[in-house]
Amino acid sequence: MPCIALYARVSTSEQTVEPQLFALRQYVAFRRLELAEEHVYIDHGVSGSKDRRPALDRLLADARRRRFDVLAVTKLDRLPTSMQSESRRGSSLTIRR
Repeated sequence: MPCIALYARVSTSEQTVEPQLFALRQYVAFRRLELAEEHVYIDHGVSGSKDRRPALDRLLADARRRRFDVLAVTKLDRLPTSMQSESRRGSSLTIRR
């Protein structure tokens, strides 16, 4: 069974990631995927224009270590622009060192 990771981000500290996490957890349950809580990555109050984000940096490090198989986000705009173009084409995200 594939192990899934979730990534949620909001741009301001006044916003909440709860709607994103609710939708993502419903997807996980519906698909009967395996989710470990350490694979839930959340960036609070971090602008989408920044390529460096604390939770995203941890996510990418874990991806390099192959700690999960699949990444789920509610919308592609939660990811950095450099990753969005690959996802739109249906490409697998390649993590390079």
